[in-house]
Amino acid sequence: MQMLSYLLGQGVFGFVDGSNTCPSPHVLAGDDISLQVNPLFLHWKQQDQLILSALLSSLSMEVLHLVIGCQSSCSSWHTLERALVSTSNSRIIQLHGSLQDLRQGDKSVTQFIQKAKALFDELAAASRSVSFENFNLYVFCGLLGEFKNLVTSLITKAEPLSYADLHKHLLAHEFLHKSSAATHAPLLPTPSTPPSALVAQRQTFGNSGRSRGRFNGGWRPNQSSSRGNRFASSKPDHRSFQNSSFGDSRQGSWQGNWQRNRGQNPRCQLC
Repeated sequence: MQMLSYLLGQGVFGFVDGSNTCPSPHVLAGDDISLQVNPLFLHWKQQDQLILSALLSSLSMEVLHLVIGCQSSCSSWHTLERALVSTSNSRIIQLHGSLQDLRQGDKSVTQFIQKAKALFDELAAASRSVSFENFNLYVFCGLLGEFKNLVTSLITKAEPLSYADLHKHLLAHEFLHKSSAATHAPLLPTPSTPPSALVAQRQTFGNSGRSRGRFNGGWRPNQSSSRGNRFASSKPDHRSFQNSSFGDSRQGSWQGNWQRNRGQNPRCQLC
């Protein structure tokens, strides 16, 4: 593509396509008998070799071997055309498939339409240009769903949009959509704790409260054990009475007092 533009810009593309034919190497001299070198041929040959040199320098190593032995720019150009025609057809099919499968995805409008334009230009360079009407359809099919209303309005236009106009409309819609989304954004941040975790925390707190209620309203081991210890400490030691000098009299007195106290104290837990 670049080499073609260069040749057209320099006005020498006729050398490579064969329209600017080579002059005769010799012409008749002034005596109309002898021959002399044609100055036009020398000029043409010089220009042709310059074009051939520029053409060879633009080729990659993969295709340079194809033109080895070619003596003119025209022969080199046609050799490359015949060798690469099958590859060009395959590439054209690939480009059409890429254009049909093109989707915006997570790309911005600018990135998406630039990718489509690159495929469009490459097809044009391969002499398989796509009309702007088909180009618009390829772009519309690849856009996100948020552009549905815009596509509905653009597709009804009588004339297909140019690349610049299409890009302008898509950019404006993208800007308005982002502004609308930012306006309706929530003021408070979303809580980081999921609702299921909050429900589980409330259930755990309620169960722990009910457990404390049953404990406080039911059996009280600390108070019972404290009463048991109090009565146990107040109960006399039998061995001390038996070993004392008072003998059985004190033991019998203690037992009588204990029996009387037993009937008067209903809260005793040891009897």
